[in-house]
Amino acid sequence: MIELTEQQRQAVRNGEAIRLLAPEIGEDVVLLRAAQYESMRDLLEDQREQEAVLRYSMKQAAKVAKENPY
Repeated sequence: MIELTEQQRQAVRNGEAIRLLAPEIGEDVVLLRAAQYESMRDLLEDQREQEAVLRYSMKQAAKVAKENPY
């Protein structure tokens, strides 16, 4: 279990993310409120979907341009 300092608890309460050293896994981790994580996850998923649509559109446009050079 992770023990937070009072300063860390206050930061999380204020909506700030905090970076913690996790020697058990050899990496830092970031702690933030669940609602913030879910919002960020949704935004990232939307961005991935938009990027996929853009990639598909660019491929289709290149195909059409190749088939109809003029």
